[in-house]
Order: sequence, then C-alpha cells, then structure tokens
Amino acid sequence: MTSLAPEASAAAPYRRAARFGWALAAVVLSSSAIVALANIETGLHGDPRTTNLNQGTPPSPPFLGVNNWPLVTSITSAVLTVVFFGYLGWQSVRGRSPDSLLIVGIAAFFAGALDPLANWATFTVFDPRVAHFPLSWPYFNASPLLEPTLSFLGGYASYYVLTGLGLLAIHRRFVEPRIRRNSWLHRHRFIAVFITGFVAGLPLNAFMQFMWLKVGLFVYTEAAGPVLHLLSRQLPLYMVIYDSVLFAIVALMCVPDDSGRPAIVARLAHSLPASGRRVTTTRLLVMATAVLMSAVLLPIAVFSLLRISSDPKPAYDKWPYPTVKVYDPYGDLERAGKPGPFYR
Repeated sequence: MTSLAPEASAAAPYRRAARFGWALAAVVLSSSAIVALANIETGLHGDPRTTNLNQGTPPSPPFLGVNNWPLVTSITSAVLTVVFFGYLGWQSVRGRSPDSLLIVGIAAFFAGALDPLANWATFTVFDPRVAHFPLSWPYFNASPLLEPTLSFLGGYASYYVLTGLGLLAIHRRFVEPRIRRNSWLHRHRFIAVFITGFVAGLPLNAFMQFMWLKVGLFVYTEAAGPVLHLLSRQLPLYMVIYDSVLFAIVALMCVPDDSGRPAIVARLAHSLPASGRRVTTTRLLVMATAVLMSAVLLPIAVFSLLRISSDPKPAYDKWPYPTVKVYDPYGDLERAGKPGPFYR
C-alpha cells in the first residue's frame, strides 16, 4: 500500500488538470453552440450576389409530397445529435471516464469543422431554406452558398460515427466469422474492418447521397471525373468514394481494445515518442482528432486541385432552386449552355 501512495499522489494533480480541461472545453463548445444557434438564419435575405430576382417554379414536384425537406432533415439532425452525444455523455458520467465512442464523436465534431472547405472544393450548394450560419460570417462563407448550422454542430459527427458503428456491426456479424483462422485478414484485423467498411459503405453512401439530391437538400453544380445518373439526379463518383473512405476509417476507430479504448487510436498514441507507458484520454482525443482531420483534409486538397486545374463538367440536369442564381465560379456552366443567371 505504501508503494502505491507516491504514484497515486503524483497522478492526482494530473486528474484535476484533466477534469478542468474537459470542463473548460465543454464550456467553450457549449458557448459556441449557443452563439451559433442564437444567430441561425434561413433564406438569403435578399443577398444581391446570390438571389435570383427572376424566380420561376421548382423544376421537380415535392418528393413524397413533402414541401420542406430542409426542415425535416434539420429536425432529424438535431434529434440525432442530442440523443447521440447525450447518451454518450451520460455513459461517460456513469463510468467516471469519457466513453470511447465519445472520444471518436468529439474528434468527428472537430473534423466536421472543415465542411465549408469541403463544400467549396466540391461545388456544393445547399437549399437556401436550410438553417445556416449568417452569410456574413467569413469562414462559413467559404461554402458556395451557405453552411448548415445543425450539421456543423454535431450532425455530421453523429451521422458518421453511427454509420461507422453500423458498418463495424456488419463486419462482426457477416464477415469476421467467415475469415479463416491464421489467414492474412485474420492476422490483420484492422485492415479487414477497413475493407468491410469501405465495400459496404459504397452502396450505402451512394443511396444516401442520391436521396439527399432527390429531395433537393443540396446539389453539386460541377464535378471533375465520372458522374453517376440515377433517380433523375447526377452524383459525382468521387463523392461516393470520399464518404465511403471516411465511413471505413470511423468504423476502424470504433474497434475497442481490451481496455475499452479506441484500439487503433491507442496504438498510434503509444507510438508517439513522448507517450511513455501512460496514454491519457486527452492524448487519445488529440490523436483521434488528428487522424480524422487528416482523413478529411487530404481529399479536400485533392478536390481543390481538381477544381482549380481540371475542366469540371455540369453535375445537374435542372437547377433545383429558382430563388438562387447558379453557382458558376469559372463560367463553365454558362459556356456549357446552362441557363442563368449566375454568381461566382
């Protein structure tokens, strides 16, 4: 007992610092969310750069008779986020330690902060009725038209983590029992999970993307490379691959080790020169955030290069938003014969 006392007393200041750090982070994130929600907007408020004064009628009838899908998706996103983070927060309080999925969820939350850059790189224009950040806020203005508030504030994080969990469940239920013992995939469990997540995520992501395009939640104005045509909508192929890779990475991060920590994140944290034997929750969070931020930033860099250096083609048939000018930053759509008016 006496040999453990010095170690326990040495760890006490760290535990107090860690609790203070998590409490401070919670206060900062909560305050930021309150400010964002207090300034939430819908519509373009007559913005002369993007508002189409010669408004017509929507080219397609309401899908399934619903006239306001942005409202439906906003409510769904809010409920999903509150339930997801609320449950994991409650589990963390009960266990007196942050849940492993909460660590992955917070990392996904930070990675979701890169969404304005992703929207810029992929020519993504949202329905103006989507609840969004003020159009005058500089960073969020990187999006071609608007940046959804509720998706930014945890909607993307909960969606990706829950999808990753679902893909991990598919691997455990249908794939893992069929992997031969002592085979290459059996010895490389993480690679097997990634492959399952990517392959199973491809049709799932394609379906979700087509449905969001079908209900008119957003549209890709241009795309470099092949474009898939289905359900009277057009989807750039690289968007199917992009999200499927992210799904697979999140599924991989949801695999726990014997201590209940995210296994791949803990292994990476152990490999750091300064990690020593103790891998703290804060270090796990930093590593998980670094992994997901890198997984998002690399494709954004590639898409940005494609946007700037390639010759993107139109990625829609009819412009779905009569109240909005068409986003055409390089004049490609006008040269292709698409009707305007346009904005850059």
